[in-house]
Amino acid sequence: MKRRWLLWILIAAFVVVVATRFSEVRELFKTLSGGQWQWILVAALLQMVYYTLHAALYRSAFDIVGIERRLTELLPVLLASLFVNVAAPSGGASGFALFVDDANRRGQSGTRTAAGKMLAHVADFSALLIVVTVGMTYLFLRQDLQVYQIIGAIVLILLIAVQAGAVLLGFWQAERLRRWLNWLQRTINGVANRLRRPAALADGWAEEIATELIDAAVAIAAHPWKLLRTLGIGLAAFVVDILSLYTLFLAFRYPVGTGTLVAGFAIGFLFWIVAITPQGIGVVEGVMALVFNSLEVPAATATVIALAFRGLTFWIPFGLGFVLLRTVKSFHEEKRTETGNETGEPPLCPPL
Repeated sequence: MKRRWLLWILIAAFVVVVATRFSEVRELFKTLSGGQWQWILVAALLQMVYYTLHAALYRSAFDIVGIERRLTELLPVLLASLFVNVAAPSGGASGFALFVDDANRRGQSGTRTAAGKMLAHVADFSALLIVVTVGMTYLFLRQDLQVYQIIGAIVLILLIAVQAGAVLLGFWQAERLRRWLNWLQRTINGVANRLRRPAALADGWAEEIATELIDAAVAIAAHPWKLLRTLGIGLAAFVVDILSLYTLFLAFRYPVGTGTLVAGFAIGFLFWIVAITPQGIGVVEGVMALVFNSLEVPAATATVIALAFRGLTFWIPFGLGFVLLRTVKSFHEEKRTETGNETGEPPLCPPL
């Protein structure tokens, strides 16, 4: 029953998001109507290939920590998590929890799933850093590299360093990691206590996080080539995403060179990650248009393509994630047996 209510809440959230951003949806259709529909269709299909490869990245990361998942299972969870992160913004925690809950309901380890998701993040961000490096190198050679772009890249590097550093600490200094996390938990809960608020972190939080990090570190050490495979899948996904952007340039009859294409994509996607606004709303399209315009793409064309790309990359996963919610285990109602047991297992005591 609780899960049914949660589903209805998310449906309501979908309606609210669409209603409050209806003018944006209308503007997107107006923008796309000015392009050649054949290329726009190709761009949309390439977006689906991108998310399929992104699901393959997660599958590869889960394989590292000993969890076997089929691609057909992971793709709906991935898209649903992207929808949930927009419908119930919480810094990505909602989508993270959906992955873990779905794994638990399939009888798989939630802790290992969390570790695998962390590895997927590290591989994804590392692949993005490679793309950003290529794009920024091109901007540097064109003498068009800006301070805000360098700052964004530094923030991305710090995000990767924190996550990768925590995993490495779990391998080399497991006990020190546990002590540090326990200290962090006591400090945060101590602040909450002084403010007369309930504990922010539940008992066992530090041990659970430490276990996730240690499991991830041990798995990487045992299968380093699998991490490289995951990174390769991440790079392939970004190549497809860049091709999707290029087809939009073709749709609006303004083909560009590879350097311009990669630079605009790289800086735009970078600020999707590091921007403080949810999903980089209002930042990504502005930054992408600015970079393209600085590389001699006409301002009007740069703006139209940035808005079209941003629209496709936001609304396609949002819409598909909403449609696929019911296919995710977290929103399935467990069937009751004749004895009323929800799990289908024999009751602990016979009915009277």
